[in-house]
Amino acid sequence: MGIMILSNEGEFNHYNVLMKYSAMADRMVIISPFLSPDMPGLLADMPSIKRIELYTNLDGYGMASSVLSSINGLYEYGRDQRIDVVVKYNDHLHGKAYLLYKGIESRGFLITSGNFTDNGLKHNHEYGVFLDNESLQKKLAEQIFGLPWMELSFQDVISLNKKAEEFMKEHSEAKQPVFKVFDYVSNRRKIMTGSCKFFVKPLGNADRPVKKGYTIIDDNYIGFSEERSDISEGDFFVCHAVKTGNVLGICQVLGNVQKESTDFEGDRWNYKFMTECITEEYSTHWWDYDLKTFQLVREFNKSRKQEEHVTSRGTDSLGALQFGSQAVRVTREFVQFILDKIEELQ
Repeated sequence: MGIMILSNEGEFNHYNVLMKYSAMADRMVIISPFLSPDMPGLLADMPSIKRIELYTNLDGYGMASSVLSSINGLYEYGRDQRIDVVVKYNDHLHGKAYLLYKGIESRGFLITSGNFTDNGLKHNHEYGVFLDNESLQKKLAEQIFGLPWMELSFQDVISLNKKAEEFMKEHSEAKQPVFKVFDYVSNRRKIMTGSCKFFVKPLGNADRPVKKGYTIIDDNYIGFSEERSDISEGDFFVCHAVKTGNVLGICQVLGNVQKESTDFEGDRWNYKFMTECITEEYSTHWWDYDLKTFQLVREFNKSRKQEEHVTSRGTDSLGALQFGSQAVRVTREFVQFILDKIEELQ
């Protein structure tokens, strides 16, 4: 019996193992209560899969609207790629597993803490095991398939997704006070003290602008076109959306290793730092706020002390961003000013 212990560090990354063994299969069973908003993006590297059976959760975690949107995208992907898609749900589902088959023959399965999302399969500290034991796979399948499931057809999803969109338009999100440890300890202290450096980092470009729905929480690898020796673990990026000019949030670099990879055809930012968002509440819905990077520069310059500046070079503008700079090093005072503005909105 072959067993692999999986994590998202090193060789046995969940996604890499799933992608490798899917090449020997044509059917995949996905059990995951939370789903990537871009399921086709995760499935694109598994072209041999011709049937997908998804078992998920709709109302159990108050995520029905986003889950329905993901399922709609999966059905459309299946239609375009001629892949059979079957979707069922149970609102008590919490487990995560992935089973692979070639016809009716077992090709291995994965039991894990990771959901079918970019973070769950690639970035979060998730742990799981991959086994290629036919007898155990049969037992697991019997337990899963034996649960009470409700099936969702494509037409069901289209109808429910439309109703969910109408509902969300009619009911604005309730703003409730939330106790945040961040306000009292870790990240505020890190910004106020220490030897870390600060950069304004543009994301997207004129041809591929950042759009509503994108977050630096889900996409936590931030790239450059070449290796950067001036950026290291503990440094901070203020993420700036090219074209719209919005602040996407602030994130911190988690390590010195620059992962060399591409995320899409034509991706020029193939030296990537892993980061963690420290403005999660704001960054989840940055498009709901009118927080613009260059407007913040103007506001900071009106209120700053004489010895304070926007950039570490002692200048008071971010004009380099408009000329294609991949990052502009800025001052601690300017980043703290932006962080204070973000917290005022929450």
